[in-house]
Amino acid sequence: VAALLRGWAAWRLPIDYDEPVYLQAGFDYAQALRAGDWNGVIDYAENREHPALVKLLYGLTVLALGPDASRAVALYACRMVSAIFGTVAVLVLALFDPLAGGLLAIHTLAVKYTAQAYLEALPLLASLGAVLALYRSTRAHDRWFWLSALALGVTAASKFAYMPIVCVILYLVIREKRFRWHDLLLYLAFTIAAFWLLNPTLWRDPFPRLTESLLFHSRYSQSAHVQASGYPWYQPLLWISRSMPSVWHPEVIFYFGFDEIIFLLALVGLYWEWHKRRWVVVWIATNLLFLFVWPTKWPQYTLVLVPALCLAAASPAV
Repeated sequence: VAALLRGWAAWRLPIDYDEPVYLQAGFDYAQALRAGDWNGVIDYAENREHPALVKLLYGLTVLALGPDASRAVALYACRMVSAIFGTVAVLVLALFDPLAGGLLAIHTLAVKYTAQAYLEALPLLASLGAVLALYRSTRAHDRWFWLSALALGVTAASKFAYMPIVCVILYLVIREKRFRWHDLLLYLAFTIAAFWLLNPTLWRDPFPRLTESLLFHSRYSQSAHVQASGYPWYQPLLWISRSMPSVWHPEVIFYFGFDEIIFLLALVGLYWEWHKRRWVVVWIATNLLFLFVWPTKWPQYTLVLVPALCLAAASPAV
């Protein structure tokens, strides 16, 4: 179901606001890779506010299509890359909780933004994998411990907006797993190393470039573009409590959507989660608080919350 819905959406959705930006980055990376210009990859300055990993994957996709690939073909190919990652995220959640995976498969925000050439699908998968792998870890330094650290590094190398997931990681490490402090330091060191290796922009002048990237987001959140949107502080709550993509794209999200039902079931499920999987409540509370505080309120930012909502929504039925 997840693959069919995302494949259909990738084929039928109109071009969205940021897709030309990321597609252009993919073409630029492909050109540099084709020429063997590694400095061009490392020093690529456009759209530096976001880490390079997903855009590099789009570049590899364009590279595989050949030098004569059209923009239209490249767009659909990059969308399919996103759809694959989005489908795998559903698979990962379904292996942990089948009903929650089913809810993620049909969640309209997840369908839309993991079927476009955006940056969302890989960090959604990686952040989910980081949490579930650490939850499965039984002792420090086992394979799930290191897999979680790697997945968190992939998250950071994909999109910074998913990094509030660190709150859940810290809760699991300190409160539930009770790993020692030096184990946490090793975990974070491995995460930082993975983040650096997967983000070639930081291979040269890492601290100035990282600072520049982070400061961009702070400035952008105060920009005229953001201010003109007029979204209230509670806008993320409106995004997750309505099936807005079915309103924006009724010809694509043809099944209307069940986001409202998932949201209401999640509210009920918080009671069970507090007693069974308290980290799910921590996930929802801390990440929702971040979305409330952060001035930029774009709907795709709420995807960091959607897997936790699906887990909470599935809880009353378990």
